[in-house]
Amino acid sequence: MRKYINLPQLSILFVGLFLLSACAEAPKKEEKKEEKKEKVESAPASEQIIDEEVSFMLPSPIQIAAIFNRAGLEYKSGLTNNPTNVDKYNTKTSKYLNFGVYSADLAYAVLNNQQQAAIDQLNAVKKMSDAIGMPNVFGGGDLIKSFESNIGNQDTILRILTTIKRRTDEFLMENEEESKEAIFFSAAWVEGMYIGANSTSGNAKVEPRLIEQMTILENIIKALRVQQDPSLDLNFLIDGLTNVYQTYNDFENVRKFNQGEIELSAVKLSDSELSTLTNQITELRTQIVNG
Repeated sequence: MRKYINLPQLSILFVGLFLLSACAEAPKKEEKKEEKKEKVESAPASEQIIDEEVSFMLPSPIQIAAIFNRAGLEYKSGLTNNPTNVDKYNTKTSKYLNFGVYSADLAYAVLNNQQQAAIDQLNAVKKMSDAIGMPNVFGGGDLIKSFESNIGNQDTILRILTTIKRRTDEFLMENEEESKEAIFFSAAWVEGMYIGANSTSGNAKVEPRLIEQMTILENIIKALRVQQDPSLDLNFLIDGLTNVYQTYNDFENVRKFNQGEIELSAVKLSDSELSTLTNQITELRTQIVNG
């Protein structure tokens, strides 16, 4: 049986015609109680659904970065994963996950016009792409050269990033590994949330974006649980995301939202709750980038 898991797409406005997206829909208040019972806390992290094929729609890392960029999130040096770490990722799992991490970091650098950082992150993405067996994504190096020569032209750079995303999707489809995109995206999501959560100080617009992003976490976990590649060890990631999910849903205003008492726009986190969420995301992100 085919089971469809939709990771809601995120609506953003880009300069140019190259990045199209849709909006992350909040769960509807009239959602049935029976559906609520399917929350991820009831299933062990090691559980795998091996008799179902999953289809899902994923936004790209640059879409996540753009959400925070539009909220006024400024670039903070030192938050991203150091490109020199690429050589320490020796396991298949760490390569897959940090391909996603570096993709998010690349988007973060590009949208904040950090030219040298963007070049360094692109080279890290390429190395990870080659390491996990997707050399065709970057071809013979023409994309790298074009990226470097057009680094001051954001429209062209965004077009190149769109090409990378398209080629990645094509590779996965041709090799019947579309589900692997959930792994890339989960790590990119963690990295985006890590950057956003550690940049909330002095910017009240970032917190609502974090809350919006939390609405897709349950489906990310579901998509990871149905991965069937025994050579990938995703239990720590599923456990970590599940802990984040459970913690978030225990927050007072989030409980009210889940019970239909308030709208998503009315959900506010206390300083203590935001700190707890930030710490859990940071801990999980550290596990990912440490390989």
